Amino acid sequence: MKKKSIFTASYMGVAAVWLGGHFGPGFATGAFSVNYYVKYGVIGLVMPLLAMLITGSVIFYLTEYARASGASNYRPFCSSCFGGTFGNVMGFIYDILFLATVMCAGGLAFSGEANVLMNFGFSYWGAAIPTIIVSALLCLYGAKILSICSKYMMYAIVAVVLLIAVISFTKGHYDLSAAVAAPPISTKEPNLLYAILSAMLYGCFQSTIAFNVMSVADVLESREDTKKAMIAGYIITVILMIAIAFTLFCYVTVIPDLCDPGVIPVPIMAVLGSLGYKWLTMLFVVLMTLAVLTSAAGLANAGCRRFDAQFGFIKSVQLRRTVITVILLGIAAIGASFGMKALLQQGTSIIGYIGIPTMVIPALTIVRSKLKKGVTRSE
Repeated sequence: MKKKSIFTASYMGVAAVWLGGHFGPGFATGAFSVNYYVKYGVIGLVMPLLAMLITGSVIFYLTEYARASGASNYRPFCSSCFGGTFGNVMGFIYDILFLATVMCAGGLAFSGEANVLMNFGFSYWGAAIPTIIVSALLCLYGAKILSICSKYMMYAIVAVVLLIAVISFTKGHYDLSAAVAAPPISTKEPNLLYAILSAMLYGCFQSTIAFNVMSVADVLESREDTKKAMIAGYIITVILMIAIAFTLFCYVTVIPDLCDPGVIPVPIMAVLGSLGYKWLTMLFVVLMTLAVLTSAAGLANAGCRRFDAQFGFIKSVQLRRTVITVILLGIAAIGASFGMKALLQQGTSIIGYIGIPTMVIPALTIVRSKLKKGVTRSE
């Protein structure tokens, strides 16, 4: 049998769903980077290593349990893992957490893209409606198609981000030495402690990506595949996070208010504006579109897996998935009305704190312990 290339392996598709869930416009715009990393100075640039270690660990244990047990979404996962009354309670909590994530992460996706596209004459709904339609199309035929599409969008995202970083350093007028010498923008002391806590909170917030990844766990064939997916997702995500954070860090003393989302909601656009390359700005718009689609489609697919039974009265599978997707992304569009700054600073923090006792701690204790003992498939 011909050995599969790493680029065509199914686990890379699962890694891409992780990256797609994470690399929404909240991150693609640089808004997450300045809020959680850049403002803490040089030490903040290595904090993605810690944040994604938390996120990756949670995703690994929850996804591997879903794969091993045959759970198609987080609800049967809760019944299998936690059992009885506690499983029902956790399932209800996960429903609330998932819908809050749709509103916050999805809202950031629409808000971020709208902030970019409105510079080119688009209205907010002119950006949101096509995104909802394309995301629905990506979800029509299930996990396998989504993972394949996400995989190739991931490759494009990686290429564009690295290109922007390279051009920013080779053609831009940045001042790294001044950025290193300048005091951290965050005034909290001790700075190192707050940088660590900020990274941990970010990792807990991004752990909700497990909902997306669990929904495509059935394309993984073994525990080894799950490990490979998590390792690939960790490496690619961390490289992109550090690339964006370092790029923005080099410009903090050059572009005033770069780390103030109230003044500059799209930090990367500010850097691109200083470079003056229109074609690169347009390429960034393409990047934003891919980021929105991968993020929105991942959330929508997780929701389709979870709420499929509730919409069983719709006989057509494709129509059923379309209806669920439109409803979920409609919730995300409503979330965007709260504004990017509120979602970025309050919304992500709230979800991060809720995720600590409901996802992070259970994944690293209960789920991990049950995986060691062995899991029986429920199908």
